[in-house]
Amino acid sequence: MAGPLIVHKAGGVRIDLEREGTAGTLVLVPGLEGDPAELAGVIAGYTGPESVYCAAPMLVDDNGEAIETVERMAELMVAALDEVLGGPYHLGGYSFGGLIAWEMAQRLKASGRPAGHVFLIEAIFDERFWNRRLWLVAMRRRGLNQLARIRRLPPRQAAAEFGLRGQRLLRRLARRSACGEATSVSSGETDAGQRAYRAMPRYRPSFYDGAVTVLAATDNRHFGCDTAECWQGLARETYVRRVVGDHLTIVSAADAAASVADGIARDLNKGPGVRPEPGFERVLIVSTMRWFSAARLADAMIESGFTVSVCRPSGHPLEVVDGLAGSYPLHKSRPLRSIARAMAAAQPDLVVCDDERSLVLLRRLHSRRPHDELLARSLGEWTRMVSRSGVAEIADDAGVDAPATIVITDPSVLRSFPAVLKTDGSSGGRGVAVVEQTSLAQAWRSISRPPAPHVAVKRALVNRELHSLTATVLRRRPTVNAQEFRAGKDAIATVACRDGEVLALVCLEVVLAEEIRGPSAVVRVIDHSGMAEAARRIVHRLGLSGFCGLDFVLGEDGVAWFIELNARVTPTCHLLFDAPRPLGQVIALFPFEHGASAYADCVDVPVRAPLLAERGRQLLVRQQHPVFRRIREWTSRARPELP
Repeated sequence: MAGPLIVHKAGGVRIDLEREGTAGTLVLVPGLEGDPAELAGVIAGYTGPESVYCAAPMLVDDNGEAIETVERMAELMVAALDEVLGGPYHLGGYSFGGLIAWEMAQRLKASGRPAGHVFLIEAIFDERFWNRRLWLVAMRRRGLNQLARIRRLPPRQAAAEFGLRGQRLLRRLARRSACGEATSVSSGETDAGQRAYRAMPRYRPSFYDGAVTVLAATDNRHFGCDTAECWQGLARETYVRRVVGDHLTIVSAADAAASVADGIARDLNKGPGVRPEPGFERVLIVSTMRWFSAARLADAMIESGFTVSVCRPSGHPLEVVDGLAGSYPLHKSRPLRSIARAMAAAQPDLVVCDDERSLVLLRRLHSRRPHDELLARSLGEWTRMVSRSGVAEIADDAGVDAPATIVITDPSVLRSFPAVLKTDGSSGGRGVAVVEQTSLAQAWRSISRPPAPHVAVKRALVNRELHSLTATVLRRRPTVNAQEFRAGKDAIATVACRDGEVLALVCLEVVLAEEIRGPSAVVRVIDHSGMAEAARRIVHRLGLSGFCGLDFVLGEDGVAWFIELNARVTPTCHLLFDAPRPLGQVIALFPFEHGASAYADCVDVPVRAPLLAERGRQLLVRQQHPVFRRIREWTSRARPELP
């Protein structure tokens, strides 16, 4: 379409058809100037099937009366849209336009009509109505920014600017404590802008019983506060999407406007992938290891409409995930109490474990509370999964091809080589060794004893994992299993399931691992019916719910040998929430160090979560630091080498 088509201009409202679609309607309200061209970048980047309209209040209504309140603007716009559209529509607004969209949705709800989804693009209401903590943070940040700017000015100009800013500060303090109406600190340059600044101080948003998505800029220097925080608690459902930029560039910069358009389209058009359903809507993620995979999964679930809470240690990447329903501390000294409190507060449908340690803690809690239905459902038949040999027996009973696996206390009983030695409860390549007869004695001694002191200390200080140090001090020896060796390509099946039924599944071939026998770093999407069927049988037999990963070895004859079950979150679980990936697609898992430039163009960076992406880059820089490289090399010597 060459340009907008004016379809209505009456009643103090201008409505433009900006983009004609095939299904549904989205109405966007521009900012304080009321100029539809302000949203041109967002509309140009919109890919959803909806028709997109821009609706803006004019200065006066048909009776010549000035329109100077948000309530009056919303009233006239709803009436005008009823004439033009009639049916239901979704609403969105940028900056001051977000207030109008909010009030329009309130009026539609009050009249018994569906208001659809509401999108607030860097929308902000008057600071008088912010909570005290948010207001104080904003005042402090604004003051520091202004002082930094004043310091760069010539002395005479700096003194004048300091006096001006001081006067504005006093006005803000007076407005905060004022009762009744107050005037705005700023004023517009046009008639429309002045009208908006007069209307804004009079409007206080009330609770909206519907779904709202706040598209907030990562740079909050404009208002001194996170605009998403202003709206917390004001809607029944609130989702947050971060867009790289500031209050002005979020709609004017091409990349930022495209991100805004993508966020709106994705929320209005939920595609294939795992979605909330009764009994699988509210999730509590428990993490002890500060793994990035938990944050990636939480972000994907929130974007797909789940209500996600977390129980985590301090410094976890989960702390930068937007839209969490609750974030509860996991105390190292009393983890079971922390998890129990998080469960009581979050009231989840399901508890999901991020790592082996959290899985052990949840099992211990269930042993103390055997009649807890939530724990029983979250863990499945966990008593049959506590040993690798037990899982192998279950797989055999289910008709799944799996190498023979037995618990051994004496390495001399081994008759076939090479063999794989594995300890119960280990993960990430730890406690695994492939051995020949000539290296059996050395491998056995290494794998059957507690972690070496220097390894345990490193994990305590660097990884902040205390259980390895506890095992070393108490001389706890792990249970060792011997598994028949199978040659072939490593592969994994990543599964989302509920009550023993598979909801979504993706089969992946391991292209590159982080280290020998370590987690996958680069994978390729494959279609393997044998892996998929084996995963379904094992999930059903164990009554699993949540997420899990099943490790396979693909033989030259195409047979998938089931090797191991990870009944917890794995680094590829977030792939289950997107549309199915094309077969053969190579995916380099972010933010792990891949060590090869060949995969630089296929890294799955979470572009729709810029704060999470930045945290991942920080973790990668930390991994690449020479000191941490040296520590990894030092501690890796404790692992037995491949023959």
